[in-house]
Amino acid sequence: MDLKKKFLLSLVVFGIISSVFFSSCKKKVDCSGLPEQMEGYFPSVSELKFSNGKGDTLILPVDYYSRSVPRTLTNNPLSVGGTGAKPFCYETIEAWSSMSIPVYWSFKLTVSEDSKTTEIDFTITEDFISTNSFNKAVNETPSTLGDYKVFGDTLNLSVLQPAARFTEVQIIFDKGLVKLRDVVNNCYWTRFW
Repeated sequence: MDLKKKFLLSLVVFGIISSVFFSSCKKKVDCSGLPEQMEGYFPSVSELKFSNGKGDTLILPVDYYSRSVPRTLTNNPLSVGGTGAKPFCYETIEAWSSMSIPVYWSFKLTVSEDSKTTEIDFTITEDFISTNSFNKAVNETPSTLGDYKVFGDTLNLSVLQPAARFTEVQIIFDKGLVKLRDVVNNCYWTRFW
């Protein structure tokens, strides 16, 4: 065998071994998606309507709503910055309003099986001046708890900022966001359907 054929054969063997090695580094994980029952904390609707004891109405439109669906994630150790680390599932329900209205709001429920946590974030921003943020995290997931009500039936959250208009929110499983405490107008906004 001449030198040229030996070199070509060596390149082919090296290429096969390299591809087998790199394909063994590839990791896949199947993400089950967020169970439909988790929507109990924020059911899909087109708007949230609230009224206070004075007969005023507050309407928060729902412009975007999504829930993670089943999928397979694969790492890519050959990509720029690829670490080869195992991919992980980060399941969410997300909803928010358009930023072009005076009161912008967003909601996010996240379940991470890897870190065994579930978290709710709710934010209301008025005219991009006052931001009111609410957060709750628990070291439970539906799979570890054996129940989709990881926060229980009723979740009462207090604002994270001391000088905020909305200081409390209440979320009830199977109803979603039902009450807002408004210190500027000295009232509760209660949701109606």
